[in-house]
Amino acid sequence: MAEVVVKGGKKGAGKPDMTPMVDLGFLLITFFIYTTTFSKPNVMGFATPKKEDDPEVTEKVDIKVSNTITIILGEDDRVFWYQVPLQSVTADDLVETDYSAEGIRQAILERKAKALDQNVWTVIIKPTDDATWKNTVDILDEMAITESDKKAVVDLQRVEKEAYYTKIGKPMPVE
Repeated sequence: MAEVVVKGGKKGAGKPDMTPMVDLGFLLITFFIYTTTFSKPNVMGFATPKKEDDPEVTEKVDIKVSNTITIILGEDDRVFWYQVPLQSVTADDLVETDYSAEGIRQAILERKAKALDQNVWTVIIKPTDDATWKNTVDILDEMAITESDKKAVVDLQRVEKEAYYTKIGKPMPVE
């Protein structure tokens, strides 16, 4: 404790030394910061294949068109799907829908129900350069809702780009 000496030699009422209180305050603040549970980051799981050391060990599976659906994410929150061989995709094959339960989700569920082998049901997601991250997250949410565990996010092939740009009525950008 601090002692205050007043003129005339009399001791007056002293004021307490606040240094230990400040130390205690900082100790309490530190304690509560370390013991507080911060909000957990909201992370979406996306399984990727493990890289094999020996490429001969990798199993190749022949995927039939009836066991897949290809989804193209376009500009302005537009989404298209098709279920034909890649080499023969045209603008007429692209079916435009939306991100609602009656839209892309219904298309996925209907095609999955008609698949020859639902164990190898695969969804191929192909975002265009104009698609947003929100579109990609929305479609990955649909994969979780429809329980489509086998999925791939890949780039569009040239034939798909031609069909897409023909469908939206824009000239294809020069590569």
